[in-house]
Order: sequence, then C-alpha cells, then structure tokens
Amino acid sequence: MRLTAQAAEFTPTKGTKKSNRTPSKAAQDCSEEVAQAAQWWSSKMRQHDLATSEVQSFETGVRNGLMNRCTGHWYPTEPLRGSGHRSLVNDISSDPIFLAAAAHVHIKDISGRLPRAVMWANPGSVKVQLENGRYPETVYNGGNSGSTSDGTTSSEEDDSL
Repeated sequence: MRLTAQAAEFTPTKGTKKSNRTPSKAAQDCSEEVAQAAQWWSSKMRQHDLATSEVQSFETGVRNGLMNRCTGHWYPTEPLRGSGHRSLVNDISSDPIFLAAAAHVHIKDISGRLPRAVMWANPGSVKVQLENGRYPETVYNGGNSGSTSDGTTSSEEDDSL
C-alpha cells in the first residue's frame, strides 16, 4: 500500500499567532521572588566574621545574578517552566551566582558559609529543599494558585476538586 498524501511543511512560526509561551514584559516581574530568595540565602549565611555591609553586598550580588537568570525564563502562566534554570544550588558545588557574589565582596569559602540546599524561584513561589529536610520549605508564597515547585497543588486548587 502506498501513501499518496503529503504532510504540510513544518514551520513552527508559519501561520501561527504569537504564542503566550514567550515571556512578556509584565511576565518578567520576578523582583519579589528574587528579593525573597536572595534575602533567605544571606540570612542563612554563617557571618560571624563579616561586616553587615559585606552580607548586604553579597545579597545584592545574589539578587542581581538571579534577576539575570530569570530574564527570558519567567512564565507566570507556567510556573514550573524554566524552574531548573532559575534554581540556586549549594551542594557538592556552589552555584556560580554565589561564587560571583562572594568574589565581588571578597568573602572566602562561600560554600561552607551557606546551608547545603536547592532553591527554586518560580512565579509566585520560592521554595528551598535543605540537605536533610524531608519536604521543601516555602520561603515565599505570593498567593499564586496552581502547581508548586515540589509538584503539589495549591490549596485554592485543592478546594475546587
């Protein structure tokens, strides 16, 4: 048996409307989540020998680095999309954002000063999984309904079931 029909040429942008999967300018407003994430890391840093200004400068560096990482990767209608790209990790190795922020302020051994953890900064939610923690801890919840970084649903969505 021979097929005679041919498929149309596949061109993703040909004849399609602009997709809502591309972040808009309004969608790029990740400043609250980023600020909460940076503040959490600086508050957990072992800082016994550091000046307050050094800790604040480190926090600013983390905030700026994470803002850059979120640019082009922030989708409020799909909060988990890009979650891995926006994550911050201090585990076997330290996230490049931490290394750059610490180097700028001349803080030594940043990996030893921060808790071993993974953090996800998603639209409406910031969660952190500590090394020995059983469940992710919510650092920030902006009241966004839908899926969270740990795959559960918000209480608003649960109530409608």
